Amino acid sequence: MKFPVDDDTLSAWARLLGLTTEQTAATLADIETTLHVGYAHRPLAMRHLSFEALIDHMDVDEFALMFLVSGLRQAGHHDAARSVALRAIVTQLSADPEG
Repeated sequence: MKFPVDDDTLSAWARLLGLTTEQTAATLADIETTLHVGYAHRPLAMRHLSFEALIDHMDVDEFALMFLVSGLRQAGHHDAARSVALRAIVTQLSADPEG
């Protein structure tokens, strides 16, 4: 799967989180699985788009957040991963006038 960042960026993020090569691979596999689940449950208005078409437009910040949360879990920091995910949700809901 093609991610919206280059390999050097992925390596840097993995080093910052202290991930092993296996943990980094598991993080990327977890992200891909999550994206496929989201794709399977996409809204009707997006049913005509392929998985690749949707992923091609993925925002780097969204991917970075997914990598951070999944990477923290892979590194054994489950509470930190949950905290980051919850803060992201609250921030999104606070920014969305219809949320």
